[in-house]
Amino acid sequence: MVNLHPYWADLHGQSEETCGTNTIEDYFTFARDCALLDICAHQGNDFEITDDLWKTINRITKKFNERGEFVTFPVYDWIGNTPLGGDRNDDFASEGGHITRSSTELLPGKHSKYEDSPTAAKLFKNLKRQRIETFVFAHVGGRYAELSTHDSDAELAVEIHSAWGTFEWLLEDALKRGYRIGVCGNSDGHKCRPGASYPGATTFGSLGGLTCILSERLDRRSILQALKSMHFYATTGNRSLIDVQVKTEDGRSAMMGDRIQIGTEIPILHVNAVGTAPIESITVRNGLDTLKTLRPYRDNELSNRVKILWGGAEVMGRARIVQWDGH
Repeated sequence: MVNLHPYWADLHGQSEETCGTNTIEDYFTFARDCALLDICAHQGNDFEITDDLWKTINRITKKFNERGEFVTFPVYDWIGNTPLGGDRNDDFASEGGHITRSSTELLPGKHSKYEDSPTAAKLFKNLKRQRIETFVFAHVGGRYAELSTHDSDAELAVEIHSAWGTFEWLLEDALKRGYRIGVCGNSDGHKCRPGASYPGATTFGSLGGLTCILSERLDRRSILQALKSMHFYATTGNRSLIDVQVKTEDGRSAMMGDRIQIGTEIPILHVNAVGTAPIESITVRNGLDTLKTLRPYRDNELSNRVKILWGGAEVMGRARIVQWDGH
């Protein structure tokens, strides 16, 4: 079996060139030297990225990419309104891809040499015509992704946690539709702190998420292959290590993201989880159904304390934050 290594990624955030703070170079420098990320991408809003800025993003992304040390991808954020498809992260495997925006309304002269993609369906069509490999994540930002439009070859994951909050309902929506899709977490931060995006402003009330990518090597080709194989998982910002395998009676095994054909025998699920704090529980699900909740303690080890959690959002859209005050 190939020896895979966990590499930590934040593939979603902005700088002052669009609607964040500090420069793109500051963004990648913080990710590499302060947050100690292995993989990073800069994602500006498509309707704010001029043709010249797209060239700059590609140039700086290439400058910071260093095989075996720090992997970067040229990326932009497709910002379609939810009825048109909602927010999608559009990633290129290397430089030279053509940006295809949701709109050019805010560009100088409302003009670009690149073709627009006003809907998610057109976006997937235009991305497939690129000479550079692409991959897409659906997410919840200022708008939320509407998943009735989906391309299984291009759209690899749903982003279920960011500085905007936790959105497991987006994964549940994908599962209800029968999609086979991965799960990622990123910061979507605007404060130039990829990999360590702490809450502060009320619209960014959560610690930014991370994606752990299980790859043989730290280079673009290996990371892209790991993403396409769905060898990755999301966290809410902590760096917990998780190993999940299924083993069959005839000696076969499959890891996270793999497909395996099983007959009438009962497979055994093996989970090894190492957290950054004591583990409260592990829930095993089959799609939307909960099969079992595992806890690392027995009933007679509990004290008389009661833990109460508040969480959730009032709406799917931008005004989703709830001020939970404990009443």
